[in-house]
Amino acid sequence: MQWGQPEMLHSLWLLIPVGLALLGLARRRERQLQRVMQADVLADTLPPRRTCIQRWRMICILLALALGAIALARPQWGETYLDVQHMGLDILVVLDTSSSMLAEDVRPNRLERSKLALRELVGNLRGDRIGLMPFAGQSYLYCPLTSDYSAFLMMLDDVYAGIIPRGGTAIEQALRRAIDSFDDHLLADRVILLITDGEDHEGNPMRLLEEMRRRNIRLFALGVGTPDGDLIPITDEQGRRTFLRDRDGNIVRTRLQEEVLERLAPQTGGMYVRAQPGDFGLDYLFEQGIAPLQRDLLDTEQIRMYEDRFAWFLGAAFILLLLDSVLAVWMQPPRVRWPGAAKVALLLLGLTLGTNVDAADPRRLMREGREAHDRGDHAAAAELFLQAAELASEHGLDPARAWFNRGNSLQQLGALEDAMFAYERAGLSTDPAVQEAARFNEGTLLLDAAEELGMQQQFDQALPLATNAVSRFQQTLTLNPANHDAKVNLEMANRLRQFIEEQMPPPPPETGEGPDDEPLDDGEDESDPPPEPPSPDDEGDDTEDSGQPDADPAPPHDDSATEDPRQADVTPDMDELDFDPASDSMDEMTQEEALMLLDWLRDEEQETRDQMRMQLGEPAEVEKDW
Repeated sequence: MQWGQPEMLHSLWLLIPVGLALLGLARRRERQLQRVMQADVLADTLPPRRTCIQRWRMICILLALALGAIALARPQWGETYLDVQHMGLDILVVLDTSSSMLAEDVRPNRLERSKLALRELVGNLRGDRIGLMPFAGQSYLYCPLTSDYSAFLMMLDDVYAGIIPRGGTAIEQALRRAIDSFDDHLLADRVILLITDGEDHEGNPMRLLEEMRRRNIRLFALGVGTPDGDLIPITDEQGRRTFLRDRDGNIVRTRLQEEVLERLAPQTGGMYVRAQPGDFGLDYLFEQGIAPLQRDLLDTEQIRMYEDRFAWFLGAAFILLLLDSVLAVWMQPPRVRWPGAAKVALLLLGLTLGTNVDAADPRRLMREGREAHDRGDHAAAAELFLQAAELASEHGLDPARAWFNRGNSLQQLGALEDAMFAYERAGLSTDPAVQEAARFNEGTLLLDAAEELGMQQQFDQALPLATNAVSRFQQTLTLNPANHDAKVNLEMANRLRQFIEEQMPPPPPETGEGPDDEPLDDGEDESDPPPEPPSPDDEGDDTEDSGQPDADPAPPHDDSATEDPRQADVTPDMDELDFDPASDSMDEMTQEEALMLLDWLRDEEQETRDQMRMQLGEPAEVEKDW
């Protein structure tokens, strides 16, 4: 037998003063009775053997207290094995360990400050796997992806500038090796966290953009250093502190080079942040960029659990207290004995009925939430769905459907960030239908937000949202390749992303200011321009559905139903969509025409959404959970 909280056993020592106090009170009561009554009168008034009954009452109370203290210590015996599922995403840290990371423009130096920030980041992880890949002129996987954070931190402490024998900085080679380290079979988002000062002496990281998009890998870059730069301290052979010099004997000044990082990271669905003296920026990257990403089942392990048996001791204590009540009634004169017995019986009846009333039933909360949603009280519905989701696991139910319905109510309230969080929780369900509906609605919210920012000409913020929307619709089609609405919305998101990329200003020419920098080859920077969005004349090609499917799987698409003329050209096969990349040229479109096109696309989307909106299903009809 084991104890869950063995320190609570020390409370048994309290039984000694409690027993002495009960004994003293009983003797005092006996002396007071003898003072007011003669012995023969006292024997006729009180029932016989009352002294013996009082002794048994005292024993019952002390034993009940002892059993309660033992129950608080949580006695455990018997073993059971529990399957624990680890939900998370993969984060591979690509850490620059070149000599330039010894510069002290970030205290104590760039590398040590990065390691301190990574230790804080690990403290925020919950089930995510993290790996480490140091790089300089070469790179290698120093710590494979793992959920053993202690092992990661131990290996992080061993990283130092010069751990890579070959000097220099090869960002492209490090990113390529990081891409090859991921497993393509997981649906979870994959993250490369690049921490560097941006000095790149060989290669062109922009050549990896298409591969990272295709494999759904997001790059989050943290630029360490300052644009003014600093000298690189080293220790010479005599042990004196000096500064790094180039081949000509000139002292090298290393500066933060962030042009490539600013261009590459947002186009993969990630973001770039420059480290500041008061705010290193890694916490912001995690909270705003990495934390909201999709998580998937990484692995499952069995853990041994000891079964708690405190209920047996609590039950025995309750029986002893009940026996004490019965003895207290038995000590009373006959005229008051039966009313006392009736009170005890009523108390037992009330306890029995009270245990059968479940004040917090998640099914009831779900039903009330649906009723509130149907009558338009979305705030009350969202709160009821939240309560149902929190109580579902305790009743052996799947909370995903409650989270999904909460997301629908929050979307009606305009709380889009909270709705996204609810849909992400719903996407963790083991039911593919719930996952599909959650991913679809996430993509719809992201697409709406990207269009809104595009109308405001905030293209740098709209691009990652459009990229995320494409990813969500692709995940929806992975779960259900026959989802016609997801195909339509995926095409719309792709066109919007291509349109935003066309409207973004061209990047400034890249110049290398670091030691031994080589100019980037602009000829290999980008692939051919993406297809242009269609003009308003191609009305039959633009269709989008942003409906809200309920947690219950929607019925299959019925082609025989009345069709919207704007959907007539959309076929189930994405390869057959009527879209000519060379049909319209954005080079011939003015800014005013581009804004008119975005406005027209938004009107088309709203009309299509109103016609294809899917109503909330009834969760109670699903027999296997709700």
